[in-house]
Amino acid sequence: MSLSIIKDTVQQVATAITAALDLETEIVDEDLVIIGGTGRYREKIGAYEEGGDKDSQLVYAECLKSGQEYINFNPENDAFYDAREGELAEICYPIKVEGRVLGLIGLIAFTEDQRAAMIAKTLALRTFLRSMADLIAGKYIVSQSNEKLMTTVSSLLSVHDDSVPFDDILGDSPAMRIVKSRALHVASGSSTILITGESGTGKDLLARSIHRESPRRDGPFVSVNCAAIPEMLLESELFGYEKGAFTGASKEGKLGKFQLADGGTLFLDEIGDMPLHLQVKLLSCIQSRQVDPIGATSPVPVDVRIIAATNKDLEELVRNKQFREDLYFRLNVIPIHIPPLRERREDIGILTDSIIEKFNRIMGRAVSGAAPDAMERILSYSWPGNVRELENAIEYAMNMEESNVITAASLPEKLIKRRGSMIPSGGDLKDRLDAAERDIISETLAGSGAGLEGKRRAAKELGISESTLYRRIRSLGI
Repeated sequence: MSLSIIKDTVQQVATAITAALDLETEIVDEDLVIIGGTGRYREKIGAYEEGGDKDSQLVYAECLKSGQEYINFNPENDAFYDAREGELAEICYPIKVEGRVLGLIGLIAFTEDQRAAMIAKTLALRTFLRSMADLIAGKYIVSQSNEKLMTTVSSLLSVHDDSVPFDDILGDSPAMRIVKSRALHVASGSSTILITGESGTGKDLLARSIHRESPRRDGPFVSVNCAAIPEMLLESELFGYEKGAFTGASKEGKLGKFQLADGGTLFLDEIGDMPLHLQVKLLSCIQSRQVDPIGATSPVPVDVRIIAATNKDLEELVRNKQFREDLYFRLNVIPIHIPPLRERREDIGILTDSIIEKFNRIMGRAVSGAAPDAMERILSYSWPGNVRELENAIEYAMNMEESNVITAASLPEKLIKRRGSMIPSGGDLKDRLDAAERDIISETLAGSGAGLEGKRRAAKELGISESTLYRRIRSLGI
């Protein structure tokens, strides 16, 4: 059964993607039939891409066969890209269910501005397309009204990658050796685990590794981002609902993530963002090992191991009455803290090499590593966005670099700027200290971001209060 059974949903997704990103969208099924699109592609719905030849070596045919994503910012240089519409760049992502490739989502640039935006935001766009592919896959599963199939492939509704072995968690620093050792030790149990750490440190990856090493490895791994789902929908996503439970509810009802994770692991990411009224229901579920779907007359037993994660200080949230103390103690049975990248700089080298290898495969490049001048800047940068920011910077550099070695000139601007470059060689001590402080704060803000959350991260990194940071920003004219 092909994606055509949910063609209305597919078209809605295509329209939503273009509205959000200002890039044209094309969605094809496993037979290369265009079933959704915007702009010029909407007029071609029902037609074949690449002549419908699934055995050719053209890009879409190969993506359907390999199940791999495709990125190209210079289609005219790819002999296997059938560029008939003047395409300037494309990111293509597969739609999968239980290992089967159902189709592809293509995000296409037709102007130089669109192409530049695609290059600058490649990582974010890939993540977005991945979510849209999961959304379509989930709708496809629901449309078949097959509860067994939904349970078997439930992880596709919210899981982007397969579970991973601990060897894939890179880092040989003393801090990371402790993290991996503790995680491996507790994986065999069933107690609730709370993973803490800044955004981008790899909490999701660690949770998947724990699941893989646990007795539940053959069961589903279901992930829920509590910050990404609107509050009004989060309850039904977690606990499900019975048919006719409320206006607009599906006629078949819906299994919640707890039921989909039965016999496996439920990963509650960004748990610190869960609304207080749902914290009460979550606590009850953990204690009773039962869920109460919306509209149900009796509870449903579930066998689920919970791994929660947050980049927030839950103890502070408890003190501020923003997080329930009893739920915190229920979740914090086994705490594991992943240190930020700036506290384990000896891991940066191996991470950089691994990221380069990853994008060599994706981009068809043969970059051998980073030149000494580039590596010096990579090692000296504070990485407020941690491993995720490092990956983004390497991806940017590999798009900018023309040689087979990453040089400093190809790195993002915030890494190229050198601290102290604007310090005057003359003048009194106060002027020179102010200039040095201005450089330090500006560089930190460039890495953390200049918004409210960015300033909070910068103040924490610099070891000063937020009020002191704001005062120095005004005083120094930053």
